[in-house]
Amino acid sequence: MAVSLEEKQIMRHSLNVLVVDDEAPAREVLCRQIERSCPSLNVVQTASSAREARAYIEMLAPDVVFVDIQMPQESGLELIEGYKDRDFYVVFATTYHEYAVEALRQRAFDYLLKPIDRDELKACARRILMHFYHKRKPGMGALPPAPRRFEIVTSGKRHFVRHDDILHIEACGSYATLYLSSGRRLTISKNLKKVEDILDDPTFFRVHNSQIVRLNCIHSCNYRTHTITLDNGKEIPMAVRKREELRKRMSILIAS
Repeated sequence: MAVSLEEKQIMRHSLNVLVVDDEAPAREVLCRQIERSCPSLNVVQTASSAREARAYIEMLAPDVVFVDIQMPQESGLELIEGYKDRDFYVVFATTYHEYAVEALRQRAFDYLLKPIDRDELKACARRILMHFYHKRKPGMGALPPAPRRFEIVTSGKRHFVRHDDILHIEACGSYATLYLSSGRRLTISKNLKKVEDILDDPTFFRVHNSQIVRLNCIHSCNYRTHTITLDNGKEIPMAVRKREELRKRMSILIAS
């Protein structure tokens, strides 16, 4: 995926990380993965228990806490439950997929399945950085929000379409059609993958091979029929393999 100039500027910054896991080898592996793959994350401390983690959270005020779910005496879920109004991001790590729903109930920013995949870790770090600087720290530094517009050319005319005017984008072979909130449609000579790269916007998500949707426009998701209903009442398909990632994205949007 193409990286914008603004994102490159954001990625130069660093967030402090606390890693919580009762198993020393697991802590060491995750710390190495973060060091090698996530230059914007700086591990400042590790903890082997929920009790120890509380002390470090109080002392260090980390920006991000990676926490194992299954720990003796007190689980990671129980630890985080005590921080209802927390000002740090929580990323749960678990070997068991069934904990994902409970992790989202605890308003976790993300959860990662062990063994943690490097690309998933990098994607998680990227989402945290983007969210932190766009949503959490609007007054930090001199990073004015970039104008979020999509430049297209149709019939010899150049259009600049605001991202928040786009409801969804549909593939039409080697073309793509933008459906706008005004009811207009714009068809461009780019395939959906190219459009996705140009948008480079976390508020858009490719829910199907033929569909990109703006998350803010989703009214409801039916996980049995694998369909999404937009605010305007239109139904679009959702791929089964995209279901869990969509759940994550929507939980992040709600928490922001």
